[in-house]
Amino acid sequence: MGEFVMHRLFPIVCNMSLTASVVILAVLAVRLLLRRAPKVFSYALWAVVLFRLLCPVSVTSAVSLLGALGAPAQERTAVTSVVEYVPADIVRDMAPTVTPLPQEPFPTEPGENIVSAAPSVTQPDAAPVSPLSGPVAVLTLTWLTGMALLLLYSVVSLLRLRRRLVGAVRLEDNIYLADYIPSPFVMGLFRPKIYLPSTLTETERGYILRHEQYHLRRRDHVVKLLSFLALCVHWFNPLVWAAFILAGKDMEMSCDEAVVRELGEDIRADYSASLLSLATGRRIVAGMPLAFGEGDTGGRIRNLLNWKRPQPWIIAVCAVVCVGLIALCAANPKGSGTPTEDPPADRTETGQWASVEAYVQQVMLSQTEARYYAENADGTVSDQPHTAAVTDRKLEYLTKGGELAGLAPDGVLEEWEYYYLVKLDVDTASVALVGGQYYDDEEYFSLDDRHVIVALRHDDGSYDILCDDSINDGGDFFGYHNTMEEAIYDWYVTDRKLDLPLYVEDWIDQINYNNPNDKPGNYPVHRYDVDGGYLYIPGSAWIMADVTAHRSHGHWEWYSGYDTGSILTVDRFTQTLEDEYITSRKQGFEPLDDTKQIWKRRQGGINERYYFYPAADGNGCWRIWTLWSDLGISNYVHIFIEPQVMYLMAESFTPTESFPAAGASTRTTMTSTYRAEVDGRAADLTVSYTVEQKNGEPRLCSLDSARARNVHGWEQVHLAATVEQHQSLFGSGLYQYLVPVSYEADRGSGWETFQAVVEISLTGQYSPRRALTQEELAAYNAVMDPAVRDESGDIVDFHIQPFSYFFSSYYKNVRNLNFEEFIRYFPDSGQATEAEFEALKKLDDWPFNRVARMEDMPVPIHRHTVSSINEVLTRWGGITTSDLDTAGVCYLEEYDAYYTYTSDFNMFYFIAESGEQVGNYVYLRKSVENGNIAVLTLRLTPGTDEWQIVSHWRSGS
Repeated sequence: MGEFVMHRLFPIVCNMSLTASVVILAVLAVRLLLRRAPKVFSYALWAVVLFRLLCPVSVTSAVSLLGALGAPAQERTAVTSVVEYVPADIVRDMAPTVTPLPQEPFPTEPGENIVSAAPSVTQPDAAPVSPLSGPVAVLTLTWLTGMALLLLYSVVSLLRLRRRLVGAVRLEDNIYLADYIPSPFVMGLFRPKIYLPSTLTETERGYILRHEQYHLRRRDHVVKLLSFLALCVHWFNPLVWAAFILAGKDMEMSCDEAVVRELGEDIRADYSASLLSLATGRRIVAGMPLAFGEGDTGGRIRNLLNWKRPQPWIIAVCAVVCVGLIALCAANPKGSGTPTEDPPADRTETGQWASVEAYVQQVMLSQTEARYYAENADGTVSDQPHTAAVTDRKLEYLTKGGELAGLAPDGVLEEWEYYYLVKLDVDTASVALVGGQYYDDEEYFSLDDRHVIVALRHDDGSYDILCDDSINDGGDFFGYHNTMEEAIYDWYVTDRKLDLPLYVEDWIDQINYNNPNDKPGNYPVHRYDVDGGYLYIPGSAWIMADVTAHRSHGHWEWYSGYDTGSILTVDRFTQTLEDEYITSRKQGFEPLDDTKQIWKRRQGGINERYYFYPAADGNGCWRIWTLWSDLGISNYVHIFIEPQVMYLMAESFTPTESFPAAGASTRTTMTSTYRAEVDGRAADLTVSYTVEQKNGEPRLCSLDSARARNVHGWEQVHLAATVEQHQSLFGSGLYQYLVPVSYEADRGSGWETFQAVVEISLTGQYSPRRALTQEELAAYNAVMDPAVRDESGDIVDFHIQPFSYFFSSYYKNVRNLNFEEFIRYFPDSGQATEAEFEALKKLDDWPFNRVARMEDMPVPIHRHTVSSINEVLTRWGGITTSDLDTAGVCYLEEYDAYYTYTSDFNMFYFIAESGEQVGNYVYLRKSVENGNIAVLTLRLTPGTDEWQIVSHWRSGS
């Protein structure tokens, strides 16, 4: 709280006091001009002073007194600003210093080596860095003390006065007579009462009572309270004291004039005599806002004797002057950052922000409060959240996840993720950490809000922020998409309501389950593009058959992962629909209706359907064939819905406008230039290669040639890798690879041959790549090493790493993990029981059917519960057993467990020799048997050191 008062609240009070001082001087000047005018106008002018003393923010205007005087203003909203003579951070340089990212996040030329860094946030030392910190602390304490003394004095005076009113007698309504008060006054806020001295005559009482009633009618008792509170806050400003006193005089004189104006000028003498009779004795003090009385009797009498009923034109002129001055003094000048015809420095003529970093900085600075839950004395957590002021912020990470060109008409769409911490003005021990919240070593607090941004990058490098949502590590945005580009595409198409197919749809509302309680929260399906069309395939349980040889003839096939025999095929035919109808009828199919789009056949418990679609260009047709058997479909929740899912898959097929010939592909020749440095000598290496686009996927077709340029110009060089070798050197998933080349260079003593590596991309886009340091390699290897070592590094024991069984086979996608090898030596959940043994004997694939008794088993039977397996698969691979082919392992549904049989033990490990990081992917490599290289691909969770396995494969595999 002390940080907030000294560095936030006190500067605000100083700014309001300085701003009000300018307005007070203006009001005093105009008040002199209006000294002959009715006092109601002078009294009205003080309203703008009260507004300035209590409100730090005001509307902006091109015409403003403060603007004419050059007051420094800062924008708060599009129509408001605040005047800051004293910046909030003037005594503490605690705001984060952000080093902007490079404006070009990807190389401007193919192969250009750019390493992008996240913004660096520099924090000050914990000790004060400004010599003003000490004096400002003293000033803040003095200000708080003076304010407290004023309030205490007012409360004590009010209590003393209430004791003197014990014997007051009610005259009527809210009017009371008291014996021990020297002058009349009004007391109270919500139910104010008028107290009159009992010594007043009947005539005097009439005048004074009418005066007090005018006070109540104008709500002067409320104005008096607000004025006193403003005085308490700004007690250190002598101009505020002068304004408080003069405003009180104008208030009283304007009421006197109202009484005379109502009763006539003839009463001025009697009214003045009444005031004079009250001029002796002790008055009600000005420091009691809830009991304010009359004062300045001499000035009021002189004003009454000089008063004359004003002419209408004088009233009109005074009203115009007052309204004009109030408007000029109440408005603020436009602050820096206000949108004008000349954009500020952090904005550009095209986009609103010069960079994504500039936007994130503004988001961090706008975080002035944070909610937290307090920890009670008994260790429990408070039911309701508390609010604390934010005193500092620290950016944890800002990373770019991907980009998509060609969809938005006026720029490139980009996805970014960021996360920052804040420092609160509360004791860290009082904060209960819930829901993953934490404090770091510097006591910065996590808001537990990670953000994803969708930004539009214009040609001039500026940005518009289209979306900024709270997420959990980007997962909610990425969803079930295969790439970040797909996620960006789907978001933009959905947000702009474009008539384009999504990559991921949800079919949950189109599927009926046999038990409604089994219905999951969603059923995601992913778009699959075929030559000239697309359809949607569920993200799990449906496996694409390896029919590469048939795709050149326009054939695709998927089958059920539950071994039910259900299949779906897509075929491209050159014959007409009528020819296909004739063929279908000969095969025993019948159309469902007159449209002849769907044909069905049922025989021997086999259910089949043909779906026909004319080609978009009129050349031939498509046939989608679904097949399922009565015996294959059971009430198991995922199998029961298979017929419905197949129908939806078939009906989702859509021919596209562009229909190439069956099996056709497009080829593009590309080049990549890379600046390499070997033995301290730099050379530009360029590789030419051919990329083939087929089935919506880029594929490296050939490595064509390579050239090197140094001081002697360009020379042809030798490619040290074939296509097959090349693909095995780096990994898959980013379409970005490393190609080894050998080249000759003149070192001054003749030509020598050197080896180097060129980085190429099949999409023309590059992610920043860098080699891992030895420290980083050691950190990864320490996690994967199963050995327990002593201080000297010698192996003394081994411990089981469950995730090491990901290394028991090779695969280019973790979903193709060899489950049988993975589970063979996996830590078991216990030995099988006699009951389980009897159940296993009934399985068709149990290899020990001839073993009658469990004790006669040649090897132990190990039980692996699905929950224990899924725990490891999900943590380290982001998958479950439902994503894998588990047909080769014995499974008992009643125990929900898999069973293996081994009598020995084996462990697997991956000790990397080198590695690279490309974006959020890490590629680790090591030498294996027969001169091959094993590559382990990891995907990092943005902003953390958590990773998951993407692939594990080797050259030649």
